[in-house]
Parts: sequence; C-alpha cells; structure tokens
Amino acid sequence: REQGPEEDLERNELQRRVWRAIEKLTELEREVIVLREFQNLSYREMAEVLQCPVGTVMSRLYNARKHLAKLLKEE
Repeated sequence: REQGPEEDLERNELQRRVWRAIEKLTELEREVIVLREFQNLSYREMAEVLQCPVGTVMSRLYNARKHLAKLLKEE
C-alpha cells in the first residue's frame, strides 16, 4: 500500500523529532547511535572505529539509546 500525504507528513515529523533529539546527545552518545543505527556497523566494527572494547561500545550504546528515548519522551 502506498503512503498518502498524511503518512508522509507524520514520518517526516518523526524524523525531525529524532534528529532534534540526537543533536541534544553528547558527542560520544551521538557517535555510537550514528555508527549503529545509520551506518549499520557491528559492535566489533564500532569497537575498531572507537578504539575501545566491545563491552564499552555496548554500554555506551545502551546509555545513548536510554538518553535518546528520554529526550523523545520529553519533547
């Protein structure tokens, strides 16, 4: 089924809300969110990019997602 103009508007508004919230994250939080959710890197690949252990990547991502969800709820 094709989306109509209303669905397009809702999707665009959601994207704007998410990006506004992402911009409010710390640089480290934003970095792990972008690497995982937008560049689709694995935890191992992220660990290589960030030069830290996989466990650190996982905890940073967990905390960044938690912070992002809080920001989205507040908006």
